[in-house]
Amino acid sequence: MDLPEDPFKTAERFIQIRDKCLPPTWTAQLQRINDMIVMPLITLCLFLLGSGDLIMLGSTAMAAYKVWLEWIEYTELLFVVQRMRLRAVQLGGPFIVTNDPKYMAYVWADAMVRSHTR
Repeated sequence: MDLPEDPFKTAERFIQIRDKCLPPTWTAQLQRINDMIVMPLITLCLFLLGSGDLIMLGSTAMAAYKVWLEWIEYTELLFVVQRMRLRAVQLGGPFIVTNDPKYMAYVWADAMVRSHTR
């Protein structure tokens, strides 16, 4: 299994980026979908029809690129956290608990640190 060198940094980044990529309100989710898919398509169509300019196309493309990079990082970290969870269960853990499921990534990171100290 490919496990992170510093599990707590991985867990911290996962929690930070999860809050961005999976916003709690539906309006924020619609805004994210708009930034990722709708606006780039509209801007590209306007540019191809001659109504949009190059600066508008460039700024929309850069915004979409940034949002897509965050989404790709989130999915990669999601799989890393999942591997940490599976490894913790394989070792008989988790060894600590949390009342807030938002912070479960720290529980799995703790299990990774404890597994290396055994």
